[in-house]
Amino acid sequence: MGEITFSGLASGMDTSSWIEALVSIKQQSVTKLQNSKTTVENSTNVLNTIKSKVTNLRSSIEKFTDAKFGGSFDLFSKNKVTTSKDSVVSANVTADAAKQNFDVIVNKLATATKATSNLGSSALINGDTKFADLAGGNAKTGSLSLYVDGEKKEITVEDDDTVDDILNKIVEAGGTTETRSENWPYQKIETNNINATVQDGKIVISGNNGKDVVLGASSDESNFVKVMGLVKDSDTGAYESSSKISSVNTSSKMMEAFSGLKAGTFKIGNAEFTIDENTTVKSLISKINSNEDAGVSAYWDASQSELVLTSKTEGAFNINIEKGTSNFTDLFGYTTTTTDRWGNSTTKLNNQQLGDYAELTINGTTVISSSNTVTSEISGIEGLTLTLNGVSKADDSGTINPSTVKVEQDSDALLEAVKSFVTAYNETIANIDDNTAYGDALYGDSALTSLRTNLRRTATASIDEGTMKLLSDIGISTGKANNSTSTTSVNTLEIDEDKFKEALAKNPEAVKELLVGDNKGTSTSGGVMNKLEKIVEDSLEVTTGYFDAKSKSLSSKIKTLENSITSAQSRVDSYKSRLEKQFSNMEQIISSIQSSYSQLSI
Repeated sequence: MGEITFSGLASGMDTSSWIEALVSIKQQSVTKLQNSKTTVENSTNVLNTIKSKVTNLRSSIEKFTDAKFGGSFDLFSKNKVTTSKDSVVSANVTADAAKQNFDVIVNKLATATKATSNLGSSALINGDTKFADLAGGNAKTGSLSLYVDGEKKEITVEDDDTVDDILNKIVEAGGTTETRSENWPYQKIETNNINATVQDGKIVISGNNGKDVVLGASSDESNFVKVMGLVKDSDTGAYESSSKISSVNTSSKMMEAFSGLKAGTFKIGNAEFTIDENTTVKSLISKINSNEDAGVSAYWDASQSELVLTSKTEGAFNINIEKGTSNFTDLFGYTTTTTDRWGNSTTKLNNQQLGDYAELTINGTTVISSSNTVTSEISGIEGLTLTLNGVSKADDSGTINPSTVKVEQDSDALLEAVKSFVTAYNETIANIDDNTAYGDALYGDSALTSLRTNLRRTATASIDEGTMKLLSDIGISTGKANNSTSTTSVNTLEIDEDKFKEALAKNPEAVKELLVGDNKGTSTSGGVMNKLEKIVEDSLEVTTGYFDAKSKSLSSKIKTLENSITSAQSRVDSYKSRLEKQFSNMEQIISSIQSSYSQLSI
């Protein structure tokens, strides 16, 4: 807790204000040092900003000079490929591809092998199938309407109704027609007006006795007609399922849904899968599709009650399916296992729908590929990969027009690199100019202004070798001077994109010679970028570079000023303590005199 003082109690003078005024005069020396420190700190911040700009400039230059490392680093060897008909063929290219044009006609696409299960009638509906379990559990019960010669009848589909239960209700609701036998003795004969049966996984419902039957109304609660895929034949008036109806609920447990299915393992591709008491068709499909080693995509075709496996690789190759410890592959018909009289088992792969090969012509030469991805090993065109997307079509005259594939230098990538350099260069020059002018943070820094001068001189100077001598020859130049006193336009670079592309198309080797030359990394040889890189690298060099040396110098100044501030503040604090002590002693003396004077008065 600080000492509590009371000003001028004996003398009546405001000694605290006197002390504060005297100390504030001394404190000015500290404030001056603190202001100096702030100025140096500002200079450090500015220096770091300029260094960041120069670093960005170096990165933009390296996009060109990294060509010395070859391969993907060489921006000048980067290619691009275009095709006239992407719907037929698209392409990717590497730097190894030669600049060329060629025509491609796709005669046939490669297709993938399919392996389809064969569950037979065991996966189809029959009379005992519970309706509410169909359509993945989406079958709806409730009211169902039917019209017999326009007369409405209605039944109710219950939650526990089987297919036979519903068909019997439909037949009963349709009523009967009474007739007599043709011969004596005449007898009454009653026949149903509706026939309804399930045959080989399909529902068949027809009118009888010349009756017209219409199934369903917009007010129905049950979706029986939709689930059964019932379509009315315009000629016969009969309803029949458009395809076989699966009795399999993909969310049901497989070992309960498929009689005789045993737990255990099986293999697809190079992946092993397990069937247990909790496995469903849906979960098995998910596991197959998420396993890259399986090499297939799987889906349940409800219209055919089939589990279809499609190879992810085109061509006439079998999908590898192995039985394992489960009988899943046998039960689903992918394999057949036989046992001889000695108990030896043999498993054979059942026939699969093999994929087909792709066929194309390249400049008239026929090429066969097992895949729609045609690599250079197949086409013989180094560095190029073709992707076949469709079959070439004939025009109205019957002529098949090819898709033209064009491999050329990637001028867009080079243009973007040039634009990046111009931006980084202009920002660097502007930043140095803004902070070295009179009154600015780094005013008078000759090394920094020298760096700026060297950059500008090199960017606008002529090189010794090559047919192109100046950056302006490829569209990179300073702006034109105007009547203004500002020099901004002549200190910055501009890019004429059309002129650059024209120079690149006309003589790409000369452009490369101008920009990087021999690329040896010296300030006196090579291209413009090579020389600029040397200047920038020298300034950014650790220990010996300008920025590191300047940063250390400023840090040293800050440290010195901090020590001076500490010392000066200590002197001010001591001065304040002395004043407080002296004025306190004065007050004590005055108080003592006053006390003695008071005693004399008595």
